[in-house]
This record gives sequence, structure tokens and C-alpha cells, in this order.
Amino acid sequence: MHRQGLQAKQSHAQSMYPDPEASAAQVYSSVTGEQPNNSYDATTYDREDTADHDFLRDTGGNFEQDEQDLSDADSDYLDLQNDIAKFKDSVLKFRATQRGQDDASQEGPAEGHPPRRGRGRRGRGVNRGRGNIRGTIRGPNKAAEPTGDIKLRLSMAYAAFMNQKYEEARDVLEEIIRINAETHEAWMLLASIFKELGDTDNTLKAMIIASSLRPKDVSAWLHCVDIALEKSIEDRAGYVRSAHHCYSSAIRANPKSIEARMGKASLHLEEGNTGRAMSGFEMVLKLSPHNLEVLRRLAEACIEHGTPEKAKTLYQESIKYYRERFNNVDPPFGWSDLNVYVELLACSEQYHDAIRELKDTSRWLLGRETEKFWSQTDDDREWDSDDVRRISCADYVVGAFHLSTYGPGMPLELRVKLGLYRLYVGHVEEAMIHFQYLKAFSETDTIPDYADLFREVADALNQAAFHKQALDFYEPIQKVPELAVASACVAMGSCYLRVGIPEKAEACFKNAIQLEADNFEARVQLAKFYEGLNQQERAFEYVNEAISLKRPPPIRLHRQQTDVDDISSSLEQPTKMPRKPRQRSHLKGHKRSRSAEWKTEEAYRSENLQRHYTTMVVEHDKMKSGDESSSRSWMMSASHLIDDFRGCKTFYPWDKYVHFMGYSGSDLVQAQATLDTDLAAMANRISQSLGAEHPDSSKVPATGIPTDYRGMPFSTWLDIFLEYAVCLARSGSFRESYEICEAAKDAIVFYQSREDMFLIHVCWCTCALIASDEETCVTVARFFMKDYQFTTDSYRMFGALNRLCQSPTSWYNSGPTQKYMLRQIKAMDFSLTDRSNQGKYFAEKGSYSAQDQHGQAIVNVDMDVSLLMLYGFILYSGTSYAYALNYFYRAYALDSSSSIVNLSIGLAYLHLSLKRQADNRQHIISQGLLFMFRYYNNRKQSERILERQEAHYNIARAYHMLGLTNLAISYYIFVLSEADQAGSMLEENMTTDAAYNIQSIYAATGNYPLARAVAEKWLVL
Repeated sequence: MHRQGLQAKQSHAQSMYPDPEASAAQVYSSVTGEQPNNSYDATTYDREDTADHDFLRDTGGNFEQDEQDLSDADSDYLDLQNDIAKFKDSVLKFRATQRGQDDASQEGPAEGHPPRRGRGRRGRGVNRGRGNIRGTIRGPNKAAEPTGDIKLRLSMAYAAFMNQKYEEARDVLEEIIRINAETHEAWMLLASIFKELGDTDNTLKAMIIASSLRPKDVSAWLHCVDIALEKSIEDRAGYVRSAHHCYSSAIRANPKSIEARMGKASLHLEEGNTGRAMSGFEMVLKLSPHNLEVLRRLAEACIEHGTPEKAKTLYQESIKYYRERFNNVDPPFGWSDLNVYVELLACSEQYHDAIRELKDTSRWLLGRETEKFWSQTDDDREWDSDDVRRISCADYVVGAFHLSTYGPGMPLELRVKLGLYRLYVGHVEEAMIHFQYLKAFSETDTIPDYADLFREVADALNQAAFHKQALDFYEPIQKVPELAVASACVAMGSCYLRVGIPEKAEACFKNAIQLEADNFEARVQLAKFYEGLNQQERAFEYVNEAISLKRPPPIRLHRQQTDVDDISSSLEQPTKMPRKPRQRSHLKGHKRSRSAEWKTEEAYRSENLQRHYTTMVVEHDKMKSGDESSSRSWMMSASHLIDDFRGCKTFYPWDKYVHFMGYSGSDLVQAQATLDTDLAAMANRISQSLGAEHPDSSKVPATGIPTDYRGMPFSTWLDIFLEYAVCLARSGSFRESYEICEAAKDAIVFYQSREDMFLIHVCWCTCALIASDEETCVTVARFFMKDYQFTTDSYRMFGALNRLCQSPTSWYNSGPTQKYMLRQIKAMDFSLTDRSNQGKYFAEKGSYSAQDQHGQAIVNVDMDVSLLMLYGFILYSGTSYAYALNYFYRAYALDSSSSIVNLSIGLAYLHLSLKRQADNRQHIISQGLLFMFRYYNNRKQSERILERQEAHYNIARAYHMLGLTNLAISYYIFVLSEADQAGSMLEENMTTDAAYNIQSIYAATGNYPLARAVAEKWLVL
């Protein structure tokens, strides 16, 4: 098939990066802004079906009309017209001679069905088309020879290009493409012009189209890749897609192209697609086995992917291959390849194998493969620089090989790796011997060449607790200023502390801060250092700096300003708000000016907040009644007040367990960040120590703790938060409503109040129910079970929330929920078990989350039936009926007269009997019906008609489920008779359900008159 030519109707703009699948028309339109002529498009006719479409008629055009628009001087066009006319005559004569042979040889396809076309070879003996007995050639048809007119214009374009008249050459080429977009030479020359003009984007577009016209030219596709990847780093990512397409096209042109497959795999590795990169490199290895360059790239991909075993196996095969074929000559396999191989073994922590392979392969590379006896030695004497230890080996012959093939022959990098592997397996003495070779370079000018080796050895020794030896390798690096880095300074300072040289440790930590101004670890170490020296003020300074570095950037909330009236005199005075500290000015007048400016801004902000609160008060009642306009006004004003509250950093400290002490107390920097426990504990110790030593430190007494913000009580602020969250949920902004609930929960003034936290989570559940978000319902409901553990209502609330949530039970019976409930049951059972049996039957102590007013864990003294039933229901909803029965029976042992317990056991048995794995259905059904009738006999004695209806209906539904419809009908009729007796007294009943089931049974059995009678009496509204 010919590639698609120009599409006349396609005029949309091209994207910044060339689309690999773009047609010639798309690129031509983006370059010239014109629509090309399709008269020479090879796709306008089918060469296998010339009888059905007279392409000559379309090709000829209307020459009479064209001649009126021509001048006598336009001889080129007239010559072209004559050539086309001659071509028409010759084709018509040829068709006339061939038509008789075609009709005699074979019939054509059925009318209305064109000949089938497709890629692939034709079947033997099957002729397709008219008279064509040859097989179809794979790939596109060969491009037609350019016409004389095209050749003339090409020569003009080439001449203009050689004379550097690029715009003129471009105009000619655009005209050629307009006439025939499949002119390969035009696109190539156009690409050259764009390249000379420095337009890489259009160069790539033109080259891709040119390559598409000759898709079997692999070198052309690879040239497109070179253009695509020549872009700068910031633009490279955008051209990778085009490079992928070009590599794929090159591979289709020649599946055995190693360069194309290697480039595509390398591109995948660059993008982080290690899986595809590995597959690509493995395919290259099939084409070029034991290719060391490919092996190195495959090893890199395998290490990043976390599967070094695959590359390790291929390396072992290649080493075996090269050792067999390059025994007495220099092998292509070199030291760098050995380095990669042993690194693969080390990545898998196979250090013993890495040591063995490193020594054995190095011996082969140095020409001493015959000395296999060295493999029997446990140490590395073979690689010493002298024979002092080697001569103790009985098989060693002095002088058999040159001394350079032993210790001096191993590259220093591999020797360091050998030492590291020895250190990792605990062979410290051997490791130190190898490290001494590196240490010998510490006094030379070659330290920059081996800086990475020094750092690697130092870090390994430091991690292995050989701090003194580690300093021998840290110190040479720090002597060279350009090699000094903050992380090495911190590590070296830690080593100095371990060896008892605190002065140098302090200098190293400070040097790290000088090298890296925002270094966190150095400040933590200095804080610990000064705390140990009892220099609390200096320790406090560094711990505050460390916490400042960990502090998240402040969120600056934009607040719109509106005009409303003043509401409260308490809000007239501006409240001091946290703000970004400004650089201290040495000009007092400027300082006073900035202070006055800030007061003016704060007064304006307070005035606007007052007006927003007034709007909220005025619109509150209408908002609660559902007025949309009032709701929008109230929500807009509430959002401004909430943003202001959330902007007060005092309400959101890093430690929620710190009680709110007021606004004017000492503002510790660590109250602004989320830190690890050790740093938080250290900050707390230091601050307490400073408070004890400095009696003048400002601290608000407990009796003076504020209970309001901007003149409004915290309870009012909480109401604003919760009502705003509900309004957001009702308006469909579910995620934003969750964020408001979370912001209220995180505020320290609410977090310490048990009642406030209860209200916040109730509101959170309400928003989740409005959104029918079962996941959030389950997550938030855990709060009640955690803070009110072993409280029956908390478990009932969990079940009620999931019942009210209109969504599938995927989260209700999910794995995390089941595990959480099981932990609750284990905690309940743990406290009720004798101490002698607690260690015997429980692997760990129960998890008690509820606490009393004194902070002591609340331990249950009895079993909770609701918890047992809830876990049973979770298992029941997941069709684990046999497991659910275990917990239903535990609840039955505690309350055998409970209707819900008996009903649950009965239904679990009935459902279990319907499962394929049921062994004795009759027995299981009998057990189920036993409990069902215990439930029934208990429930039908109730004075409430609804409960008696429920009992009749559940028994009827159980029989109906078992297929015993004759028994089910009588109980359904009991439901209807109860409704007849009650009349209109019932607010809720099961009459409709029972009537529908009865008429369904009658209809299924063919008793349509009875079904109609039941429907007319009970189902007609």
C-alpha cells in the first residue's frame, strides 16, 4: 500500500513536537499554511482494480478550461499536457489488448465486493485480482519517477539552495509538495533548508516524512533519531516520542538492526522504563551474543530494576565463552567488564561469590589461569605486592609468572572492591590490607583521581564502627578544598565524637554548615553536642534552626475583600497575627514606617473580617432553610473567616499533644514543623531547661489561657467550620469538605477537647454520607471505635454508617476492616483471659486505645455482643458463612434469646447450605431452620405489628430462597393479614414486598388470575 498522501480537508495546526504518525499533508500544512493538490496522490486509485475507477479521467483534468487561462509563452505546461494525452492513449490501447485475456482467465470478484487486500503472502494456487498470478510484494509500492515538471522545479530548488537563497528554494519546494506530496527529494531538500536556518523542529518533521516515503531505509530513520535527540536538555523530553517512533520504524525496516534496537532500549532506560529496556537489550543479545557493551547496559537496567540475577547469568555465560576462545590471547572481556560483573553480585549481597569470581577472573585476565590452587586459600595472599605470604603456599612456584601478574596487576578500583567485600563478610584484616594500597595515595597529588574510592572506603568503615580507621580516609578528602562536601564533614565529625576528639567534631559540623547553609544533620549534631556540654542556649539555637529547616512552607491563602458593616467592638482592635519576619533595618524612621504600615494593613483586614461575620449572621437562618442565594453568600464569608483562622500558625503546631497556652507566650520555632520523635524530645528538654533557668521567660499562666480568637469563642469558630463543611458537601465539593474537617481536627484548640473531636468526626461522617463515600465512612468511624473502645454504641454506629451509605460493601468487608475488628476482639479476649494463659494463647498484648481522664487505658471487664456480631456480619457479607458462625455462636452463648442473633445464625446456615462446598445440605438446612423458628417464635409474640410482620416475612423469604414456595406463600399471607388488621395505623410495613413476592410465585406457576388479584389489591397505588 502507498502511504497516505496529503489530506485536503485537514488544516489543524501542528503541535510543537512532530507527531510520528503525521501524514505529509499535516506537515506540509504546518510549514506552508496551504492545502496541497491531490492530483498526483498515489492513494487516489487502486492498481489492482483499475476497471472500477478510471484514474485517467481524474488525472487528465479539464484542459480546455485550463488553456483559456494560459499564455502562449507557457510552453512547459503545454508540453506536460501533450505528454499526459499520449500517456492516456497508450494506457487505453494496452487495456484493450489485455481485457480479453483477463475475462478468459478468471472471473473477477462479486459485484459490490472489491478485491481483498492485505499484508502477507498469498496462498499457493490462489489468484487475487484480475489476471495477476504473482504473489503480493510486501511493503509499499515503489514511488513513481518524478515527472518532467517536478524534475525542473527540483533543479531550480537545488540551484537556489546552493546559492543560499533559502526562501526562494523553500517556495519552489512548497509548490512541488503541493503538486505531489510524495516527492522524496523535495522533503529531503526542505529538511536541509530548515537545518541551515536553525529550525530543528521543522527539520525533524520534514525528515520523518521523507523517511516515511522510503520506509526501508534504516539509515534515514536513524538520522531522524539523531536530529530528535540533538535538542537541548530542557527540550529533549518532548522529542523522545518522535525518537521512539523512528527507532520502531527502523526496526520494522530491518528487524536485525542492532543499532536501532540498542538505541530504543537505551532510550527506555533513560526514561526509567527498566522492564522494556531489559527486554530490548536481551533481544540485541540474541542478535549479537556476548556483546559486552550490551551486557553493560543490561546490567545497568537490571540493577535499577532490582533484578540483577538475569544479568549475572548472562555475564557468567559470556565469561565462560571468552575464557574458552581467548585462552592465550588478549580477550575482549576487560577489567571494566569484571567491575560490572562483581557489582552485580554485590547488589545481591553475594559477597562470598563476588570475592571468588573477582579473584578467579582476575587471574585469567592476567594470564595465570593455570594456578587454580589459589582458589583453595581463604585469604588474599595471592594479591599481595610481595612474596612474603605467598611462599607459604606449597603449590606456589616463585618466578613461574612475572610479579606484575600478581598484586601489582590488579587495578586499584577492583582491589578496593575486594577489600570492601572482605569487610562486609567480616574479614577485617584482609580488608585493611587492601585498603592500605589506597591509603598510600593519600599523600600524593592524585587524591582527586581517587576521591570516590576514599569516600566509599571511609563510609564503609564508619558504618562498620571502625571510626578511627575511617578518619584515615575522610581526612585526605577534606584536605583538598574542592573535594570537601557537607555530608563527609558530618560523617567525619561523628567519627571524631566516637574516638573522643570533640574539638575537631565541633569544627567539622560547623564546616558542614559553611559548605551547605541548609544542612539539617549538622545542626542536629551540634544541638546534641552542646546539650551534652550543658550549653543549653547554644543547643537551643541549633535545634530551632534544624526545626526551621524542616518546617513546611507557609500556605498563603488569598482572601477577597468585600464591603460589609461593623459587628463587634471587640473586633475593632487589630489582633497580632503571625507574619513573615522582615530583615531588621538600621534606620529607625524606616522601622517606624513599616510598623505603621503593618498596623494599617491589619486594621483593614480586621474590618473586612468583621463584615464577613456580619454577612454570616444575617444569612444564617436562610442558609439553613435551603435558600441558594443566602447559602452562597454565607459560604463565601465563612471561607474568608476560616482562611484567617487557618492562617494563625499558633493553632497548628508541630506537636498536637502540646496544650494551647495562648498567643503571647514564648513562640518556640519547633512548634511550626513536623519532626521526628528524637528531635522533638530534645527540643522539649532544652526548652524546659531554659525555662527553669530563666524565671523571666514569658509564659501565660493556665488561668489566663484565651478562649476566643478575634473576639469570638472557639466554640463559635468550630460551628463555622462544621457548618461550612456540610454546606460544601451538599454543594458537591466533597473533597473540600473533608479538608475543612481535617483542618478543624488538626487545630490545637479543638484537638485537646474530647467533645470537639467528637463533633468534628460526626460532621465528617455526615459529609461522607452525603457523598456516599464508603471509604471515608469506614475510616472516620474508626475514630469512635478507637476513642470509645468496648462501647456498644461505637460498634453500632459503625454498622449504621455503612448501612446508610448508598454504595457497595467493598470497604465494609475489606481486608483492613476485618483485621482491625479482629484486633478489637483479641484485645477484648486478652483482658478476660487468666494471666497464666495469656502468654500461651496470645502472641501479643491486646491493643487498648481508649483512655480515662487520668490517661490510663480502659480495659473491658466483659464481652461485647455487638462487637462479636459486627465482626460476624463483616464475614457474613463476604460469604464466609462458616467463619461468621463462630462469632455468631459466641454471641449466642452470651444472649441466646436475642432475635437478631438467632436470625443471623439461621441465615448463615441457610446460605451455607446453598454453597457448592456444602457436605450435608439437609443437615445444614435443618440447623438453619431451627434457629430461624427460634427467632420466629420469639418475634411473633411482640406487641408491635411491624415486628410480627417482620417475623412472618423473614420465614417466608427463607422458604422462598430454598425453593419451598408452597410453604412461603402461607407466611407471606400472614404478612398481608397483619396489615389488614392494622389498617392505616402502620407507618412502615412489609406489605408491598410480601405482595410482590406472592404474585411472582403465582405468575411463575401459571396462576395468573390469583397473581392479578394480589397485584390489584396490594400493589396498585
